[in-house]
Amino acid sequence: MNILHCLKSFLFTVDCGSFSAAARTLYISPSKLSKQISWLEDELKVKLFVRSTRQLTLTESGQRLYGKVIKLFDELEQVKSIASTEHLVPHGTIQLYLTVTPAIPYLTQLSIQFMQEYPKIKMDILVGSEDLSTYQHPFDLAISFDAIKHPKLLCNKLFSIRRKIYASPDYINKHGSPKTIEDLANYNCLINTLYSLQNKWIFNKKVIHVNGNFKSNSADILKQAAIEGIGLIWTPSFSVLKEIQEGQLVPVLPDDVSPEIALYSIYPKHLADATKIRLLMDFFYTKALQDRISEG
Repeated sequence: MNILHCLKSFLFTVDCGSFSAAARTLYISPSKLSKQISWLEDELKVKLFVRSTRQLTLTESGQRLYGKVIKLFDELEQVKSIASTEHLVPHGTIQLYLTVTPAIPYLTQLSIQFMQEYPKIKMDILVGSEDLSTYQHPFDLAISFDAIKHPKLLCNKLFSIRRKIYASPDYINKHGSPKTIEDLANYNCLINTLYSLQNKWIFNKKVIHVNGNFKSNSADILKQAAIEGIGLIWTPSFSVLKEIQEGQLVPVLPDDVSPEIALYSIYPKHLADATKIRLLMDFFYTKALQDRISEG
């Protein structure tokens, strides 16, 4: 057997937490992966896992090997990076996991633009709300509002955004525009029930309690309600960028914004130097600055 293939299967088994999950990620059968691990144990003359019906646990030898394998694949990535520019064209599949509901349309759009710039890249986008600190779903890169700590993952700030108020031109024509954030008490405000804030809109200077006759845990539904003139929406600008450009929504009290909210990039440690992951993160960051939805 190819020892590098077996070491890769070992690495993914540890990261994914089970033979079956690792096999799915690597697109091989569980039996083949199991044979690779058994061959590796025979070749190294050590037991790598303590197997039980409930969980898969690394032995001390397995833990030592895991650390060395991560370094090995990091060095292999560095060796690849020495190649000439024409061989550095990123390729392969990126498994992108998105938990930031309001940002999904925007990040999807950027992912498509990234593929157009790098046509050898394939995207596999999964949307969910799982706690990423459990690392139950294998991914190459995740984007989250939550900073996490996990021994197998790296977490870094990608960029920051702010929530702002928007409304349709029709709503402003009918009801006028508030002059101050205190005036929001006299307007119909669309309430996002996904987050604990709900009827509290937070600005740099104070917290404003708002009320309205329309609630949802979906950013897309609230956006549609705002477009239809139901009320004011408080949301990050990336979630309404297209609607602003098309004139369906306009800023309200543009100087009154929320405190900075960080978006984090989360990725496995063994992919820290992977060219395609670095390029995608840089692409997201650069586009966010160009689109003026982030201050860095």
